Amino acid sequence: MDERDAAMQAFWKRKDIGRRSERLRHWKLDNRRHGALAKLGMFVLGCIVSVAGCARSQYRQAADSEAYCLVESRETDPRWVIPDRAVEPARNSRMYLANERDCGPKPPDDLAAQRYMTQPDCKPVAYYDQFPTRLHVENPIWLDDLPRNEVGSVKLTQPLAVDLALLHSRDYQTEFEGVYLTALELSGNRFEFDSQWFGGVGTTYSANGSDLGGDRILALSDRLGFSRNFAGGGQFATEVLNGLSWNFGAGGVQSGSAAIISTFTQPLLRGAFRHVRLESLTQAERNLLYRVRDFARFRRQFYVNLTESYLGLLTQKQAIRNTQTNVENLRQNLEEHKVYAALKVVSQVQVDQVFQQYQNGRRTLLASEQQLITSEDQYKFALGLPAWVTFEIDESLLKQFELVDPELIQLQDEAQQLFESLVQFLPPSRAPAESLHDFFQQYRQLRQRVAEMLPRVESDFMSWQARLSRLDPSRLSEDDRLDIEQQEQLAERIRATLADLQTSLGDRDQYDARLSRQLTEYEKNPPQTSEQEQQKTLEEILKGVESFDEITIEDILPSEKDDTAILAWKALEEAIGSQLREEIAELYVAQTQIKLFLIDIEPLTIGSENAITFAHQNRLDLMNVKATVMDAFRRVEVAADALESDLAVTGGVALGSDPDSNSPFKLESANNAYTLGVQFDGPLNRLNERNAYRASQIAYQQASRGLIAAKDSIANEVRQVLRRLELSRLNFQIARQQVVAATRLVDQAQIDLRRSSQADSNLTIVLLQALEGMLEAKNSLIVNWVDYRVQKMRLFEALELLYLDENGMWINEQSGLQMLQEFQAIDPDYFPPQWFSAAAPDERLNDLPDLQSESLPLPLPEADPEPRLEEVELEPAL
Repeated sequence: MDERDAAMQAFWKRKDIGRRSERLRHWKLDNRRHGALAKLGMFVLGCIVSVAGCARSQYRQAADSEAYCLVESRETDPRWVIPDRAVEPARNSRMYLANERDCGPKPPDDLAAQRYMTQPDCKPVAYYDQFPTRLHVENPIWLDDLPRNEVGSVKLTQPLAVDLALLHSRDYQTEFEGVYLTALELSGNRFEFDSQWFGGVGTTYSANGSDLGGDRILALSDRLGFSRNFAGGGQFATEVLNGLSWNFGAGGVQSGSAAIISTFTQPLLRGAFRHVRLESLTQAERNLLYRVRDFARFRRQFYVNLTESYLGLLTQKQAIRNTQTNVENLRQNLEEHKVYAALKVVSQVQVDQVFQQYQNGRRTLLASEQQLITSEDQYKFALGLPAWVTFEIDESLLKQFELVDPELIQLQDEAQQLFESLVQFLPPSRAPAESLHDFFQQYRQLRQRVAEMLPRVESDFMSWQARLSRLDPSRLSEDDRLDIEQQEQLAERIRATLADLQTSLGDRDQYDARLSRQLTEYEKNPPQTSEQEQQKTLEEILKGVESFDEITIEDILPSEKDDTAILAWKALEEAIGSQLREEIAELYVAQTQIKLFLIDIEPLTIGSENAITFAHQNRLDLMNVKATVMDAFRRVEVAADALESDLAVTGGVALGSDPDSNSPFKLESANNAYTLGVQFDGPLNRLNERNAYRASQIAYQQASRGLIAAKDSIANEVRQVLRRLELSRLNFQIARQQVVAATRLVDQAQIDLRRSSQADSNLTIVLLQALEGMLEAKNSLIVNWVDYRVQKMRLFEALELLYLDENGMWINEQSGLQMLQEFQAIDPDYFPPQWFSAAAPDERLNDLPDLQSESLPLPLPEADPEPRLEEVELEPAL
């Protein structure tokens, strides 16, 4: 049994339990109704003893029980099942108020407003003084359940963000409270057609003076009865009345009376029939279904919005990383330009150009960091958390955008530092022997680490090649084929580069052995040059070299000094400055390009017509709009009923006791009274009813147009999401190629600048533009990757295919994609076959299979096809 089948079985098991709970509730209600007469005597006694009525908590618990049962009764389809929960926030929620459901402490009040509560218009009110004042506005212990690390920060992942939002979000809480309140409204409408009992007792004592007879009368009366409204419009009411009196001033005279009164009214025209009398109940029953569907859709939108904002924070994080890298590159180029300016290779204008761009980069970085803080505060507000809560966003999704292994970056830095250390001992001065051997050992260690890194890059390259080999160009679009061709050309160059590296690193033992012998010979033939000659030689050479990376032994030693010592130093300089750094650079570039193309986006093949049909059959808001058209139609009929005449049959029975018998319980037939009548009121004044009827007809037409507009709006939404989905994918491919091109531009611009023998501001401008292009390409890469993920969620949301579990997490991403690719039906009511010839007979909506038996994530089609809205000609109103 797979996950979806298990979810389906759990759903219907839950529904069965809910139906049993519903039957049990109705059984208890019927039991209470039929047992009411048996408890008649107990009722009178209970009224005397319990004059204060039921406790607040009993009313609250009864309301909760009925509301929860009503909400569950509407969850008849997996597409709008909502998790069970109480209407109050959870105990570990920031919004939870302990011990304040019925008679808790009062909240803190504004001091200026408090005086108008305790003394409104100088009239003191002391009632609220009995309540203690709550010390906290929010739950004081909600932080105890907040998952924090040792420094008090929250490691925020996307699932944790959803959990926190479900627990603390004010919007989510308010939305569910709306469902609860709608259920309470339905319970009130249902109660209107229940037997409504009433009763009570009363006593009075009156005394008269001697001129008025000197009576001292004590009177006791009680009443008990019920009324009931019938579905057909009739009303029935009955009550029992008893009265006793004692006259203590006239010899203790006692009198008693009793009566049973029943009345019945049944309209025959206006206000009669079930469709009119039950309209409010019908609407309330349907409103709860609408609200449950709205909440089910709100849960999906809530998840998508939270995830989109979370991914937006990751986008800003990556953009800041890219900006930091760009600022660091600008700083290094600024330092390099300063050195070149001292050597008269570049002008001060070029230095100022780099400096200005560097400062702009710093300013952009500061603004981006501040914007990230603002976005984080806004996200905390959406989660229901205060701004002072600190969290660290899980950046595991950004791991794939680390295009270069951190160890390789470290290797590059260490190789550069080693070369700079070696240059400090350039001949003709003699470096200490231990320093040379130390440089040599460091060189061997670095090259060994490079050799160890090569298999990792080759493994990534093989993964990339395997992905390319699985693609069938004949099934790809023109844009995809162009992208694949560019990848294959790049792969050939990288394959050749890796092969050269493999050969070079494979011969390193022999090369290192020769280098070791030359270093040994170097100690035997140290160069002999004075410091003044050395300084003069260095100044002359530094003016002529194109870059520091190109300084060689030939540049500083005259040819007559070409002995074993010079050859050894030259070999070490070439090994570190050229061979090692070039190998690392080639591996760096290769890994960057390989990992760049390992980040891929699979195209989603689904026709817009199929997607629109799917949305029309499963969108919960469209179902509600469709149902509101029927609501408007019913209101037309109800308004038409108000135009009729009033004709009603009334009847009544009054059974009374003999007033002379002084017996309050003895009924005499001679004292009975019976009434039967007919009431008629002609339609002489129906202006307001006429206007209401005509308005209801217009409202029905508006609702019908609203359904058409809703379908068009959903179709436009689906088409737009599909377009943005494909646009994001293509832009992502373009951004990858731009990153590759920008990398080459930066490298070439730096080479051209270093090879320049005279000041040329255009070279600096080209370099700065290349760095700016690199930054834009990297930012575009992450933006389009995130946008594609967001648009895919938006597509699932637009199709009502995004299914969530009890914890509010998306559970059908892969199965949903498979279903979309297999779905081929086209709605003939929205896409007329004569206009859309691609709709084959077996793809028509009416022939869709019954998806209910498949699994939970599969949406259930409606039993009947949606009827066409026919134009109805309305007679003009009188």
